[in-house]
Amino acid sequence: MAVTGSHSPQRSAQLDTGRHTARLVRREANPEVVSELTANGYHPIAAQVLVARCGADAASLAAPALAGLSSPDSLPDIAGASERLAQAVIAGETIGLVTDHDVDGVTSHAVLIETFTRWFGVPSERLRSYIGHRLKDGYGLSDPVVDRILDDAPSPTVIVTADCGSSDEPRIARLAQAGRAVIVTDHHELGFAENDEGDLVDTPPPSAHAVVNPARSDSDYDDKLICGAMVTWLTMCATRAWLIKVGAIPAKTPSLSALLDYVALGTVADCVSLGASPNNRAVVRRGLAMIERAERPCWRAAQALTGKTHGLSAQDLAFGIGPRINARGRLSEAMAGVRFLLSETDEEAENLAGQLDEENQERKRIERELTEVAVLEAELALERGEKGLAIWLAGGHPGVHGIVASRVLERFGRPIVCLSPHAKDPDLITGSARSPVGVHVRDIMERIHRAQPDLLVKFGGHAAAGGLTIATENLTRFQAAFAAETNGLDEGALGPVVTTDGEIDTGMINHALIEELATLEPYGQGFAAPLFEAELKVLRARLVGADKTHAQLTLSDGRRCFKGIWFFATEEGGNAPVRAGKTVRLAFTPQLNEWNGQRTIQLVVRGVVWQ
Repeated sequence: MAVTGSHSPQRSAQLDTGRHTARLVRREANPEVVSELTANGYHPIAAQVLVARCGADAASLAAPALAGLSSPDSLPDIAGASERLAQAVIAGETIGLVTDHDVDGVTSHAVLIETFTRWFGVPSERLRSYIGHRLKDGYGLSDPVVDRILDDAPSPTVIVTADCGSSDEPRIARLAQAGRAVIVTDHHELGFAENDEGDLVDTPPPSAHAVVNPARSDSDYDDKLICGAMVTWLTMCATRAWLIKVGAIPAKTPSLSALLDYVALGTVADCVSLGASPNNRAVVRRGLAMIERAERPCWRAAQALTGKTHGLSAQDLAFGIGPRINARGRLSEAMAGVRFLLSETDEEAENLAGQLDEENQERKRIERELTEVAVLEAELALERGEKGLAIWLAGGHPGVHGIVASRVLERFGRPIVCLSPHAKDPDLITGSARSPVGVHVRDIMERIHRAQPDLLVKFGGHAAAGGLTIATENLTRFQAAFAAETNGLDEGALGPVVTTDGEIDTGMINHALIEELATLEPYGQGFAAPLFEAELKVLRARLVGADKTHAQLTLSDGRRCFKGIWFFATEEGGNAPVRAGKTVRLAFTPQLNEWNGQRTIQLVVRGVVWQ
């Protein structure tokens, strides 16, 4: 077998990424299932990669079809939500669209606008868009957003939220008391309260007309891993069916599958699972195919921005397009991202893409500076023996501390909250939380809230990420509470981890293999891109990039040479982590690099393996 990760003894190994060291784990795959896939035409290495991620379900999860999508009818409140939206369309009501400022919210917003205007014939002047300014208004359905809705002219009578709303009962109650019907579509976990029997149960906002959320405990929908844009799309699909049922739109009105490119971007950027959810895999596969055709101006501009000529991969969306849209939402106003997706001409898309890219450069600068501070604070916390990290960034930026938390999580592999001064209110602090697999960060905040109900002004999120607001005077109190809730974690289960697919015979690396591995797309959360190991001699190593932090390599296996690139191989001002003339065991992903119309094999190096 070319890949031996599943048969190698489980030895203690580490990966030196150039900036930190991580525990290395090798994936295992059932050899019988691998043999079955190989017999059915899969390349042995591709079969190994697929089985290591999906087990016995590998064949069905490799390329799930849209026809197998879970029915939206089993989502809670979907019938009431779609009926009320259909009534609003028929009656000519003004409809408010409230979404979060991140990519999931922005793509949800694009789905809503396109559906209402192009499919349901709602005039654009009857749609009112509200995306809270991240720094001025906070997340989702905040009080400033509610103020704008109530003061607007015309003010909407029906409000649809997307990617937010599940924890916003006080704001929803304000709207309901003013005679507005609020329909929540969301995927975040809900708050908890005691029922009559004294048990803790999740509580959908009681003032909402409907709460469509697969995370609800009473949901019969069989996939709790879909993103907010997917929930929005399913709600619009149900509304289309209702409008057809009552004769408000023709029976032959096209399905909403033409919007799955937006849903695919939201799914990838929100880091929901691409391995455990057949729905997510099916939607992203279809969306990537649509993006490759580049029929929308936004995708043509995106390809130009990323330098791609053969479509965009899931990783291009996650690391190229998503961050640019997110940056606009973090630092400025997110509607620019919506306008980019809905661009009607190439010129408009290119201009907006340039704005998004410019904002992203500023985001990167702020992120670098804050990450340096956060890493130093994290190291001090570890010296104190803390297992969870609640880091105060006095000069922090509330629009960026989430991505800073992600960077610290990647480096230290333990739950973290980055806290920064509120953008407008000096009496408040906002924070973003991240956690490794196996640690549910929203549950941590829920336990803190139950123990000290006056500590958290607001909080929400899911297993891997969350957000919160506290009073400035309660900073040290929250840090102590977070430490108390996390100090019981198993230290052996914490720390950065990198998982590989084991050793590969480099003689089998060719265009055909790389192209077949590409057919297993999408790669991402829960379905990581292949990462192999091999002994290679370094023939040349030099630092490249504006800040000289990337390493360009020439490598040899004794039979042929490979070009290699190691991104973020060292800190600014550092040295190349490997030297010419040395033979080292590298972890890498083989890719086809496009340059001047040619595609050549390149090894994207993750680090040096030490046994």
